[in-house]
Amino acid sequence: MTGCLCIGNIKHATLINNCYPPKKEGGTTPRSSELSYLTFYASSRPAKLTKVGSYIQKKVIKDIRKGHKNNNLVSLHILKALIQTCHRDLNIFSKQIVKILSLLLDTRDLELIDLTCETFIVFCSYHDGTTLGVDTEFTTDYEALLQNFAGFCNYTNQDNTLATKMRYTGHRATQAAVTSTALQSSDFKKQLNILFVPLIVTLASSNWETIETSNQIDIRDSALSNKINNHVIELLAVHTVSILFNKVTGPSVRLALSHLFEYMNKKEKWWPPNLAVNIMKLVLDSLQPQYRYLLVSDILYQLDLNKGDDVMNEKYACLISILDAILNANVPLVGISVLEVLNSLFTLLIKTTLHHPFLATRSEYANTIQQGLVNSMGGLASQDYYENQLNDMMGYLVSKLRPNTSLEYVDGMLLHDYRLIVLCCMDSVVLGSKQTNQDTSNCKIPLDSWNPALGLLCDKNPMTRIAFNKSLDGFLSSVNSKVKLDTEKFPKHTLKHHHDAIFMDRLVHTMQDWVLITDFNITDLRYFYAFICMLTRKFGVDATVMIVPLVFKIQQLLKDDKITQTCRQYAIESCIISFFLMMADYYQLPSLTQYMDHIKESRGFKSDDIMLSETVNHSDQPELFTIHVNDPEEKLNRVWIDRSVVVEIMSKEGNLRDAQDTHGLDLEAKLFAEWGSDAFLKHDQPMRSRILLDSNGIKPKLSSPWEHADPIRFMTMEDRKNSIRVATLKEALVSQPLVEDDGVDSDSTQSNSISANFKPPRTKADMNALLNELNLPQIQSTVSLVNPPYKSA
Repeated sequence: MTGCLCIGNIKHATLINNCYPPKKEGGTTPRSSELSYLTFYASSRPAKLTKVGSYIQKKVIKDIRKGHKNNNLVSLHILKALIQTCHRDLNIFSKQIVKILSLLLDTRDLELIDLTCETFIVFCSYHDGTTLGVDTEFTTDYEALLQNFAGFCNYTNQDNTLATKMRYTGHRATQAAVTSTALQSSDFKKQLNILFVPLIVTLASSNWETIETSNQIDIRDSALSNKINNHVIELLAVHTVSILFNKVTGPSVRLALSHLFEYMNKKEKWWPPNLAVNIMKLVLDSLQPQYRYLLVSDILYQLDLNKGDDVMNEKYACLISILDAILNANVPLVGISVLEVLNSLFTLLIKTTLHHPFLATRSEYANTIQQGLVNSMGGLASQDYYENQLNDMMGYLVSKLRPNTSLEYVDGMLLHDYRLIVLCCMDSVVLGSKQTNQDTSNCKIPLDSWNPALGLLCDKNPMTRIAFNKSLDGFLSSVNSKVKLDTEKFPKHTLKHHHDAIFMDRLVHTMQDWVLITDFNITDLRYFYAFICMLTRKFGVDATVMIVPLVFKIQQLLKDDKITQTCRQYAIESCIISFFLMMADYYQLPSLTQYMDHIKESRGFKSDDIMLSETVNHSDQPELFTIHVNDPEEKLNRVWIDRSVVVEIMSKEGNLRDAQDTHGLDLEAKLFAEWGSDAFLKHDQPMRSRILLDSNGIKPKLSSPWEHADPIRFMTMEDRKNSIRVATLKEALVSQPLVEDDGVDSDSTQSNSISANFKPPRTKADMNALLNELNLPQIQSTVSLVNPPYKSA
């Protein structure tokens, strides 16, 4: 038995020794034929791998002591060949491999370290880490080996060439450890702490402007036979970080980022924010799509950790810069809670404004924080996460405007200042929403999302009106025009959706109230003119038939002196004439142009006339009308626009008529509708019909026959036959058969109800007396008491 064991020991030792070339030759590679025998023996008898590994380990220790460098190089080649051949049984001798590599790293010989790194790369490609955490000794040795390689990543030496090669070797080994499946098989937190920090240190000293993240370095390339420079090391570090975060799963994202934030705190690297922003962009691109939204959550968590009043510091500014970069990176964050993030951003913005005026120029940190938060809202709107997202975002911000409040202060701020911040956020959302469809640059925000805020057109604070007009002007400008007059014979109806029609209706009614406010100024008038022109160009005839009655209503208010101050009256008259000239040019109505030129010539030039443009030069201060003494004779000579002439021209000469409106009578009725009358409210009945056909009204729903009832209700012959009118109600009720106790009813529910609530039937005389007391109307009703309204519709 002893002889057999001895023979066995001699056999594997002999096979290993035969692989080494004679010392006289000074070879650094094993003898190929003998190495083949050894690998065949080890693969066919895996139980001997432990002894093989132990024998090589003892030989390496002996050769290091005696300074036999060449033998150690041969040992590494033998070890690499055994790993590649016996990788299925790698766990049997992995403990010996790790100890051998650690021994050779301590020699500080560059050639040995380079080959050790190459062997470690091969080992990591097969190591699955199943024994990590199980074998305590092996786990400790493996983590110590990682620590040794990680220490090389930031190696310094007076010899720059040596230092560069050592750093390259350390980053090669680090990337190999990151790519190994053993990374997350045991104590991920500890391995991450070992591997990630040296990468951050390398990235902190890198020139990000010269780094091409698309380039990759092959870690199998030796540090001895290649020209290594700092740029190569930086690329290697960037790629390693990318691989690391691509393998990180949900719960580990915050754990991994905590090392970055800890380093930033310790080294005070928060400002300037370029380093942190660049690393987070790299992390964002590297993470799996389903985990990217966790970056936003973690940044908001870090911001919440600052409970003190001092929020204007470099750390806060850096975190906001990171948040801005992530949300505006044009990368979808699947799973993000849009409204929760929006609420957090707005709350942070208000919090910072309490300590520093909004967008003031006194603090670099404050400007970065406040502008970054506003930009982040736009970035959040630039990605489409669900159907009604933009509507919800605008609804949230519009509610913050508090259009109907009587408060002077909100959240410790003046109401005007608070609204300016909200409007700035709304502008950012509008700008971001245009990026969701970059081909058309069309804003996807629903028009009716602005409905609750339209009352700010009449706000008593002129500064608030200017800010709101600026935001509304920017929003309407971002809406694509839906009208193409050159290519369409008949007008295209653009207000097909009910919510769009409601927005238009509320806007034109609010604009009338706007003109009537006592401090209506020149700036208000410029925006008023810009709005009516823009609505005409954006929505065509559907907007025109609503604006024309508004304009003539305003003219009537001027006639009745409901609008005070002569200079204001003349300016509004000039605005009306300019609008009709614009409309005549837009719809190509030369007769209307001639008529308006005649009105303009007859009226003459007034000193209070204002040159109006469809684009408004935004200003922060309102431009006021001048006040002078009224001239009674000048009022008597005023020239008014004849509505009948304008309506006749528009209904007869233009391409504003629908295909079925051959003679323009329908269009004429709409343009002649008096403001606020029933005719004006019903002039868009064909539009409402289109809305019902083209919008979500297709869904089945119950409606009352008394709502929006038409003057004439068309009924089928069957409906007329089965209908019961008031005149025939008496005969219908008398002729109804009485339900008897023993009768058979097909409706079991009705039968049960009758039996449970049985009452004696009324006599015929009582029924006649009841019917005779009815006061019947003279107008014949078309409502059926038998057939429900939706059955006959």
